Amino acid sequence: MAIATLLAGLLLAGTTTAAATAADGQDAATQPTASSEEIEVAAVIDNGDPVQLLNRGVSHAREGETEMARAMFTRVADNRMRYQVETVNGGWKDSRNLARKALGMLDRGEFTQSRMAKAE
Repeated sequence: MAIATLLAGLLLAGTTTAAATAADGQDAATQPTASSEEIEVAAVIDNGDPVQLLNRGVSHAREGETEMARAMFTRVADNRMRYQVETVNGGWKDSRNLARKALGMLDRGEFTQSRMAKAE
């Protein structure tokens, strides 16, 4: 029930944004709304897939969206089930341990853009 309420609220937020844009004289159909991204994030969090949560959490952390990243990492860290997930270097790690490590990195600010390699 809470999930349906959350999704309905997100849908309403998108409708309100589109209506306000149309009222400003701009074409509402051409204006993107953030609600589709919010719905997708809510679905990932609700799904509880540790791989998706960890990957999306890292992405949000790198973009500076620390609270969203923290919510995703915390969801994995607090999960009763332990999952073995494959890391980028081919090793296998416990999902809860990776999430706790990611929370520590987030607290220390290790996901900031300045620490990431820059493509040239």
